[in-house]
Amino acid sequence: MSELLQLKKPYESTIAFYKVLLKLNCLNKDTKNIIDIGSGRGPTAKYLISKTKNINFLCTDYQKKCIKEGAKLNKSSRIKFKKLDILKSVKPVQNKFDGLTAIHSLCCFKKLDVVIKNMCKIKPKWIAINSLFYRGNLDVMIHMIDYNNKDTNKNPNGDFNIFSIVKLKENFKKNGYKVSNIKPYFPKNKIKKLENSGRGSFTMKTDLHLNTTFSGPVYLPWYFVVAKKIK
Repeated sequence: MSELLQLKKPYESTIAFYKVLLKLNCLNKDTKNIIDIGSGRGPTAKYLISKTKNINFLCTDYQKKCIKEGAKLNKSSRIKFKKLDILKSVKPVQNKFDGLTAIHSLCCFKKLDVVIKNMCKIKPKWIAINSLFYRGNLDVMIHMIDYNNKDTNKNPNGDFNIFSIVKLKENFKKNGYKVSNIKPYFPKNKIKKLENSGRGSFTMKTDLHLNTTFSGPVYLPWYFVVAKKIK
């Protein structure tokens, strides 16, 4: 499982995401608490607390299994886990966090309007996202069916949905936030395609970039997006 591997060795994208947050001054001395949406077993939080001294993380996920396993695997007092469905009520976590992160989770949703609305309801100073986006006014819905995995067809984590940055900006503006940074992400190092890897990610040279990311037959346009609360 890639998440378990990440707990031992962070992805290159996780390191790049941290550097973006650092450059944009999101991880400053006033940032004390961050909530992570769709955190799974918490590999991103584990890496970020290893690079900071004053920040605590609340890792949230709708899957109870991930929350239980994450709590067992991460023993740091600076990481807590809580079951939370971002499509439902976020009242228990409102007005408690300086920042919000969502790594590789937005692409699992069918629509972004409710997700963005509820993220903004938490009222962090900033929201940082690593997901799949398109700069035009177009959403693309992709659901992978892995015939080697009987559960994939019913599993929302089989989705690789690509959302319009135009609509993303509109949704944030409607809810009191402004997108301040949009940066495409391409790995610096080549990722080899493994035999019989199914949906495992790999890179190949295209006109877009030397290391363009794919999963199976699908091109993955990863972006780092940061939105800040309008004062």
